[in-house]
Amino acid sequence: MDGSGITVEQPLVSARPGTARRMATGAVLLALVVSAFEGTVVTSAMPTITRELGGQHLYSWVFSAFLFASTVGVLISGKLADRLGRKPVFFAGMGLFLVGSALCGLAQSVPGLIAFRVLQGLGAGALQPTTLVISADLYTLRERAAVQGIFTGAWGAGNVVGPLIGGWLVMHASWRWVFLVNVPVGLFAAALLYFSYRDPPRRRDVQVDRWGPVLAGSSAALLLFSLEPGAASLRWLCAVAAVGAGFLLVRHQRKAAAPLLPGELLKDPAVLSGIAGGMASGALLYSMAAWVPLWMTEQGGHTPLAAGLALLPMLLGWSVGSTFGVKLLVRGGMRLSAGVGFAVAAVGAAWLALAAARGWGVPAALAGLAVLGLGLGPAASTSLLGPQSRAPWHHRGIVTSTVYATRLLGGSLMVAALALASGHFALQFAIAAGLTAIAALVLALAAPGRAEA
Repeated sequence: MDGSGITVEQPLVSARPGTARRMATGAVLLALVVSAFEGTVVTSAMPTITRELGGQHLYSWVFSAFLFASTVGVLISGKLADRLGRKPVFFAGMGLFLVGSALCGLAQSVPGLIAFRVLQGLGAGALQPTTLVISADLYTLRERAAVQGIFTGAWGAGNVVGPLIGGWLVMHASWRWVFLVNVPVGLFAAALLYFSYRDPPRRRDVQVDRWGPVLAGSSAALLLFSLEPGAASLRWLCAVAAVGAGFLLVRHQRKAAAPLLPGELLKDPAVLSGIAGGMASGALLYSMAAWVPLWMTEQGGHTPLAAGLALLPMLLGWSVGSTFGVKLLVRGGMRLSAGVGFAVAAVGAAWLALAAARGWGVPAALAGLAVLGLGLGPAASTSLLGPQSRAPWHHRGIVTSTVYATRLLGGSLMVAALALASGHFALQFAIAAGLTAIAALVLALAAPGRAEA
């Protein structure tokens, strides 16, 4: 263990350094990008989709259904990756993702599209944490310090460039290619991994909790329904049912032989801080990716392509911030890397809210997004890397999937919650800024700092 309290683990020979490791790295990068890309690519395509298929009132559910299903997929895949190995879970997730993508491209109605997005999200939920677990198998912590910026930048690129590529496809081809383009890319990534990566020895005694993901998913789904505009009595009923499902989940986890997150990890402040940071980073990222392009098209009169371009400053800031994220983690612990990162992101989100409220124009909004990304990069990356590096190999998959699940859950809940203020973009951005500031304060006070050697 080094001075930051982060365990420096020995490398696992999953792919020998050289061509095989480069191929495996390329495969997981492609899979990470294409699965993250689908979380936001529909942003710029949705106006065209709803004009052709109808269902404008279901706008937020095209996002939330994918993110919710991804959350369930993440919860299931982490434990399976520790028990069955990384490759079987990766290929199963890729298969679900590609089938769902093809069906989305053939959808004839928005309710049908939402149903196929659930299937697609389940596959993406299996892919995203598994790719990061594979990367942790390929590189030691000190090696990951050099490549972490690439992986987090790739994940951020997939989310942020999604609206840009989606806008280009809508304008020059068809909205259906927003989904169909995943098929050849996913097949190529699967082929690369098949020939380059081999699973490390795995523990056969790892048990899988069947009811935990069901109860967690049910609670999250009921929360989403409680945020859907509609009859107040039905929303309150869903909220009460969500609390009930959450109570059953906690009770079940206390007695489960194989809980979603082992009890010894729940006592680790780095893991708890990673969960809080994952939820906050997902809430901020996905809410910006969902509502900023819509703000640009509805109030600014910009094309879908220009609306997608508006998110590029956030991507660039994310990439730059991620480069320094691991260095901050090693130097000052998660308290420095995540706490300061979220504080900077909150300043960027507040600036964006002011730009929307006062009509400062596009340049001011782009500046706010750049600052937001600069803080979100280190905050999000170290919220994952800190807990991941503390966990032993046989728990690394479940720790990675837990943090990833909270990231997706935070995104799905935030997108749905902000839909209640639909049309009031400055208010939406201000709410996001306030919640990010709260996350910064919590992590600055509670996250582990640099441990004494």
